[in-house]
Amino acid sequence: MQCQFVNHVTGQCKREAAPGLANCALHTDKLVDSEKFSKRMYMIQNHDRRMRHATFSDHDELRTIREEIAIARTLLEERLNTIKTDADLIAACGPLNTLLLTIERLTTSCLKLDTTVGNLMAKPTLLRIASDTVAIILQELKDIPNHEEIVDKISKRMVDIMDSAKE
Repeated sequence: MQCQFVNHVTGQCKREAAPGLANCALHTDKLVDSEKFSKRMYMIQNHDRRMRHATFSDHDELRTIREEIAIARTLLEERLNTIKTDADLIAACGPLNTLLLTIERLTTSCLKLDTTVGNLMAKPTLLRIASDTVAIILQELKDIPNHEEIVDKISKRMVDIMDSAKE
């Protein structure tokens, strides 16, 4: 069965409808999640590109810089995927470098923005929260025999989580 999606410019979609649905995979996403799709800054028509964009992007209407980072990462990934030979790699060095620098600048700007609006937690604040959490656990488990060992294990796991978050 043919996809039932009709575009006002190009007419009815020529793709095959997805099994059990009236539309193809490309247009099913638009119908099922049309509100989310309509909020995207870029209306990426290619299904695979749109899916990759959605993977990279944590949509936030107030900070569209994340959209720009998602687009730049998608372009970088696509450019890398075109490299088949050493000659392709050498030819791609300039454009790849430009994309990497763009991603770095965008990411740095996003980090500064997150820091400015308070979305990032400073290390001393995180350590205080962890310390307070351990104190609460210690207080709540005080009547259990060998509770110190349990609290030590919990503390170690919390430190491991914080260390892994650095990476």
